[in-house]
Amino acid sequence: MKTYPSISRNFVEFEAYVFDKLDGSNTRFEWTKKKGWYKFGTRHRLFDETDPVFGTAIPLFHNTWAQALADIAKKERYEEMTVFLEFWGPNSFAGNHNPADQKTLTLFDVAPYKQGLLGPKDFLKLFGHLDIAKFLGRHHWTRGFVDRIYDGASGLEHGFEGVIGKSKEGRHDLIMRKAKSKQWIDKVKSQYSAEEAEKLINS
Repeated sequence: MKTYPSISRNFVEFEAYVFDKLDGSNTRFEWTKKKGWYKFGTRHRLFDETDPVFGTAIPLFHNTWAQALADIAKKERYEEMTVFLEFWGPNSFAGNHNPADQKTLTLFDVAPYKQGLLGPKDFLKLFGHLDIAKFLGRHHWTRGFVDRIYDGASGLEHGFEGVIGKSKEGRHDLIMRKAKSKQWIDKVKSQYSAEEAEKLINS
C-alpha cells in the first residue's frame, strides 16, 4: 500500500498551490478495479474496523467517499488508486482525537497507480468539486510568506495548524512544503515534552 511521502524541511522558493493543513490524522484507502476498496491504513500502519481510534473511519469512508472516488477512478481508467484523507474532529489536535467527537474525512491527495501523487492542478480538476482540503489560491512561496503564516498575518482563511504548498510540473517532480502557525506550535510545546513536540512540529 502506497505510503504518504515525507515533506521536506528544506526551504525552496516556488509558485505554490496552497491548501489548508487540517489538524487530524493522515489516513489512506486503496482501491483496485478488481477488488474495490479493500485496504485501509494510517500513514504508518494498516487498520480495520476493530481499531479503537481509526475503525470508525472505514464505514465513514464507505458512506461518504467510496462511490464518488471509485466513479472518478473508473472514468480516468485507473487500475489502482490510493487516496489520502484527513481524519479529524472539532477537538482533534496534533494527532489525538476526542472519542466523543463526530469525525470527518477530508480528501487532500490522490495517487493513481504508478503515477505518484497527482499534481495540484490535476487534483483540483478531477476532485475539486468534492469535500477536499480548502484551496487557498496560488501564492509565491517565499520566506516572507512562511513567516506570515507563522505570525497569523497572511490574510488567508486557513485553519489553526497552517498550510501546505504544492507544485508539480512533470510526472514525479512534486514539490511540497508546509508552513505552521506560531499559535499551533506554542500549544504543542505546552502540552508535550520537548522531544515529542519537536517530532510533532516537524511531522
